[in-house]
Amino acid sequence: MRPPFGLAFFTLLLVSLMHTQALLALQFQRYHSQEEIATYLRDLAQRYPDLARFEVIGRSQQGRDIGLLTLTKSKQLDTPAIYLNATHHGNEKASTEALLAFVHHMSERQSDPNISRLLGRYRFLIQPLVNPDGHALNTRGDANGVDPNRDYAGPQKPEKDAFQLPETRVVRELLRKENIVASAAFHSGLEAILWPWCHTPESSQHDAVFRGIGELVARSMGVQRAKQSFYDYKTEGEFIDYAYMKYGIYALTLEVATEASPPPEQLTATVQRSIVGTMTFLNSIDKALERRDTTATGSGTEAQAVLW
Repeated sequence: MRPPFGLAFFTLLLVSLMHTQALLALQFQRYHSQEEIATYLRDLAQRYPDLARFEVIGRSQQGRDIGLLTLTKSKQLDTPAIYLNATHHGNEKASTEALLAFVHHMSERQSDPNISRLLGRYRFLIQPLVNPDGHALNTRGDANGVDPNRDYAGPQKPEKDAFQLPETRVVRELLRKENIVASAAFHSGLEAILWPWCHTPESSQHDAVFRGIGELVARSMGVQRAKQSFYDYKTEGEFIDYAYMKYGIYALTLEVATEASPPPEQLTATVQRSIVGTMTFLNSIDKALERRDTTATGSGTEAQAVLW
């Protein structure tokens, strides 16, 4: 016997509400699909319209949406931005979950004094899926096996030879148009905090800044490896090198797990530790920028030199 229309509708509504509530209170005991991720971010923007905005900023080679979530309490258009991205490598799904956990942490604790202060001072640009095709295919590279994190310009790769992928062109456009002062690229597959340069053993001008922040983040996460990325292994065309070289962005890599996608039973502990590291990164960057603003007497490179 079929249930009355009213009962069927009520049941459907209840299931829908339970599904929405589950997404709004993410549980990191399993990996989330791209559909779940997009639904969560859109629902978050609807739930907190004064805090969050979700938009699609591009398409992958196979036509998948590339989404961006903005979190801020500032109403100023020139508010400096901190850009966080994940899943340059599609099979590194722990990085995706770590960034989602950060979003959940910031939105659910937005009234905490420290978080509220950061949200008032910065715009957080959050891109959980740089490489959605690789994420869907569970491959390190893109739909054609190309590594997006080798597609950025660098000293040995001029821009005309870089940015062959639509996914990295989306990132390039974001860097061009936003006032980004710091960035963290989330990866997984080892536990480490890394900083520029990736392509040379030479220290960057701001090596003391990177080293100071990187070591603080590593200690907060219980990670033993904190070093200039070149000394982990040499690479050309990485995001953090490009962001720092082109725009002076203080960009670090946060490697959050020893496996690209650890077993689901390890995921909760992985993302909890990554939240601690991310908050340490943000607070350290905030202090460093404040010190630069209050102590710098010159401009440009001269002012940046006293950042740490």
